[in-house]
Amino acid sequence: MTDLITRPRRLRQSAALRALFEETTLSLNDLVLPIFVEEEIDDYKAIEAMPGVMRIPEKYLAREIERIANAGIRSVMTFGISHHTDATGSDTWNENGLVARMSRICKSTVPEMIVMSDTCFCEYTSHGHCGVLCDHGVDNDATSKTSANRPLSPPPRGGFHRSFRRDGRTGTGDSPLAGCCRFH
Repeated sequence: MTDLITRPRRLRQSAALRALFEETTLSLNDLVLPIFVEEEIDDYKAIEAMPGVMRIPEKYLAREIERIANAGIRSVMTFGISHHTDATGSDTWNENGLVARMSRICKSTVPEMIVMSDTCFCEYTSHGHCGVLCDHGVDNDATSKTSANRPLSPPPRGGFHRSFRRDGRTGTGDSPLAGCCRFH
Protein backbone atom coordinates (compact mmCIF):
# COMPACT_ATOMS: atom_id res chain seq x y z
CA MET A 1 0.00 0.00 0.00
CA THR A 2 1.96 2.97 -1.18
CA ASP A 3 -0.88 5.40 -0.50
CA LEU A 4 -0.91 4.68 3.23
CA ILE A 5 -0.47 8.07 4.88
CA THR A 6 0.06 6.80 8.41
CA ARG A 7 2.25 3.86 9.27
CA PRO A 8 1.29 2.90 12.83
CA ARG A 9 4.64 1.36 13.80
CA ARG A 10 4.07 2.60 17.34
CA LEU A 11 1.67 -0.32 17.75
CA ARG A 12 4.46 -2.77 16.91
CA GLN A 13 7.15 -1.61 19.34
CA SER A 14 6.92 -4.50 21.79
CA ALA A 15 5.89 -8.13 21.75
CA ALA A 16 2.94 -7.35 24.05
CA LEU A 17 1.63 -4.57 21.76
CA ARG A 18 2.08 -6.69 18.64
CA ALA A 19 0.19 -9.54 20.29
CA LEU A 20 -2.61 -7.18 21.38
CA PHE A 21 -3.13 -5.77 17.87
CA GLU A 22 -2.42 -8.80 15.66
CA GLU A 23 -5.25 -9.88 13.38
CA THR A 24 -7.39 -13.00 12.86
CA THR A 25 -6.92 -14.64 16.24
CA LEU A 26 -8.73 -14.32 19.53
CA SER A 27 -6.84 -15.13 22.69
CA LEU A 28 -6.06 -13.66 26.09
CA ASN A 29 -3.68 -11.34 24.22
CA ASP A 30 -6.71 -9.64 22.67
CA LEU A 31 -8.60 -9.03 25.88
CA VAL A 32 -8.34 -6.09 28.25
CA LEU A 33 -9.55 -6.67 31.79
CA PRO A 34 -11.30 -3.67 33.32
CA ILE A 35 -10.40 -3.20 36.97
CA PHE A 36 -11.96 -0.74 39.37
CA VAL A 37 -9.66 0.75 41.99
CA GLU A 38 -10.83 2.90 44.88
CA GLU A 39 -8.50 4.91 47.04
CA GLU A 40 -8.87 5.14 50.82
CA ILE A 41 -10.89 1.95 51.32
CA ASP A 42 -9.74 -0.99 53.41
CA ASP A 43 -11.58 -3.91 51.83
CA TYR A 44 -13.00 -5.04 48.51
CA LYS A 45 -16.44 -3.58 47.68
CA ALA A 46 -19.00 -5.28 45.47
CA ILE A 47 -20.26 -3.26 42.50
CA GLU A 48 -23.98 -3.95 42.67
CA ALA A 49 -24.62 -3.17 39.00
CA MET A 50 -21.99 -5.75 37.96
CA PRO A 51 -22.44 -9.00 39.89
CA GLY A 52 -19.11 -10.65 40.68
CA VAL A 53 -17.10 -7.48 40.05
CA MET A 54 -15.40 -5.74 42.96
CA ARG A 55 -13.81 -2.40 43.66
CA ILE A 56 -10.21 -3.12 44.57
CA PRO A 57 -8.65 -1.14 47.41
CA GLU A 58 -5.65 0.75 46.07
CA LYS A 59 -3.48 -0.87 48.74
CA TYR A 60 -4.23 -4.31 47.19
CA LEU A 61 -3.69 -3.30 43.56
CA ALA A 62 -0.17 -4.78 43.28
CA ARG A 63 -1.41 -8.13 44.60
CA GLU A 64 -4.31 -8.10 42.12
CA ILE A 65 -2.07 -7.22 39.17
CA GLU A 66 0.19 -10.17 40.03
CA ARG A 67 -2.85 -12.46 40.23
CA ILE A 68 -4.17 -11.15 36.90
CA ALA A 69 -0.78 -11.62 35.20
CA ASN A 70 -0.46 -15.14 36.61
CA ALA A 71 -3.83 -15.94 35.02
CA GLY A 72 -2.34 -15.05 31.62
CA ILE A 73 -4.01 -11.67 31.17
CA ARG A 74 -1.59 -9.14 29.65
CA SER A 75 -3.69 -5.97 29.47
CA VAL A 76 -5.78 -4.06 32.00
CA MET A 77 -7.79 -0.87 31.95
CA THR A 78 -7.89 0.91 35.28
CA PHE A 79 -10.98 2.81 36.35
CA GLY A 80 -10.33 4.91 39.42
CA ILE A 81 -12.74 5.93 42.14
CA SER A 82 -11.13 9.01 43.60
CA HIS A 83 -11.88 10.68 46.90
CA HIS A 84 -10.09 13.84 45.71
CA THR A 85 -12.63 15.52 43.47
CA ASP A 86 -12.99 19.10 42.30
CA ALA A 87 -14.84 21.06 39.61
CA THR A 88 -12.24 20.33 36.90
CA GLY A 89 -11.27 16.71 37.66
CA SER A 90 -7.67 17.77 38.25
CA ASP A 91 -6.78 14.50 40.00
CA THR A 92 -6.72 12.88 36.53
CA TRP A 93 -3.59 14.82 35.54
CA ASN A 94 -1.94 15.19 38.95
CA GLU A 95 1.33 13.22 38.88
CA ASN A 96 0.51 11.95 42.38
CA GLY A 97 -3.20 11.53 41.70
CA LEU A 98 -5.02 8.22 41.54
CA VAL A 99 -4.68 7.78 37.76
CA ALA A 100 -0.90 8.14 37.90
CA ARG A 101 -0.56 6.03 41.06
CA MET A 102 -2.55 3.17 39.53
CA SER A 103 -0.32 3.20 36.45
CA ARG A 104 2.86 3.27 38.54
CA ILE A 105 1.69 0.41 40.76
CA CYS A 106 0.66 -1.77 37.82
CA LYS A 107 3.83 -1.18 35.79
CA SER A 108 6.21 -1.54 38.72
CA THR A 109 4.52 -4.80 39.77
CA VAL A 110 4.30 -6.38 36.30
CA PRO A 111 6.39 -4.26 33.89
CA GLU A 112 5.24 -6.17 30.80
CA MET A 113 1.54 -5.56 31.60
CA ILE A 114 -0.19 -3.21 29.16
CA VAL A 115 -1.93 -0.62 31.33
CA MET A 116 -4.61 1.71 30.00
CA SER A 117 -5.96 4.33 32.37
CA ASP A 118 -9.51 5.51 31.81
CA THR A 119 -9.62 9.24 32.40
CA CYS A 120 -13.28 10.08 32.06
CA PHE A 121 -14.13 13.02 34.32
CA CYS A 122 -17.19 11.71 36.17
CA GLU A 123 -15.35 9.92 39.01
CA TYR A 124 -12.96 12.85 39.47
CA THR A 125 -15.33 15.83 39.48
CA SER A 126 -17.23 17.08 42.50
CA HIS A 127 -20.39 17.41 40.39
CA GLY A 128 -20.13 13.95 38.75
CA HIS A 129 -20.38 15.21 35.16
CA CYS A 130 -17.91 14.31 32.42
CA GLY A 131 -16.50 17.78 31.97
CA VAL A 132 -16.02 21.30 33.24
CA LEU A 133 -19.41 22.91 33.83
CA CYS A 134 -20.65 26.35 32.79
CA ASP A 135 -24.08 28.02 32.86
CA HIS A 136 -25.47 25.93 29.98
CA GLY A 137 -23.99 22.52 30.90
CA VAL A 138 -20.63 21.02 30.02
CA ASP A 139 -18.17 23.55 28.58
CA ASN A 140 -16.55 21.55 25.79
CA ASP A 141 -13.77 24.06 25.14
CA ALA A 142 -12.69 24.23 28.79
CA THR A 143 -12.99 20.46 29.06
CA SER A 144 -10.82 19.97 25.97
CA LYS A 145 -8.13 22.22 27.47
CA THR A 146 -8.01 20.21 30.68
CA SER A 147 -8.16 16.95 28.71
CA ALA A 148 -4.86 17.87 27.06
CA ASN A 149 -3.17 17.65 30.48
CA ARG A 150 -4.23 14.08 31.16
CA PRO A 151 -2.08 11.94 28.88
CA LEU A 152 1.06 13.60 30.21
CA SER A 153 0.45 12.36 33.76
CA PRO A 154 0.48 8.52 33.61
CA PRO A 155 3.28 7.94 31.04
CA PRO A 156 5.90 6.68 30.99
CA ARG A 157 4.45 4.10 33.40
CA GLY A 158 1.22 3.38 31.55
CA GLY A 159 -1.10 4.74 28.94
CA PHE A 160 -4.42 6.45 28.87
CA HIS A 161 -7.77 5.80 27.30
CA ARG A 162 -10.85 7.92 27.16
CA SER A 163 -14.25 6.31 27.56
CA PHE A 164 -15.93 9.41 26.19
CA ARG A 165 -16.10 10.62 22.61
CA ARG A 166 -17.42 14.11 22.95
CA ASP A 167 -16.74 17.04 20.64
CA GLY A 168 -13.05 16.72 19.91
CA ARG A 169 -11.79 15.68 23.34
CA THR A 170 -10.09 12.53 22.13
CA GLY A 171 -8.02 14.37 19.53
CA THR A 172 -7.14 17.04 22.06
CA GLY A 173 -5.66 14.42 24.34
CA ASP A 174 -3.71 12.73 21.56
CA SER A 175 -1.85 15.89 20.50
CA PRO A 176 0.43 16.16 23.56
CA LEU A 177 1.41 12.50 23.16
CA ALA A 178 2.68 12.86 19.62
CA GLY A 179 6.09 14.28 20.44
CA CYS A 180 6.86 13.13 23.95
CA CYS A 181 5.67 9.66 24.84
CA ARG A 182 6.33 6.04 23.98
CA PHE A 183 4.01 3.07 24.17
CA HIS A 184 4.88 0.52 26.85
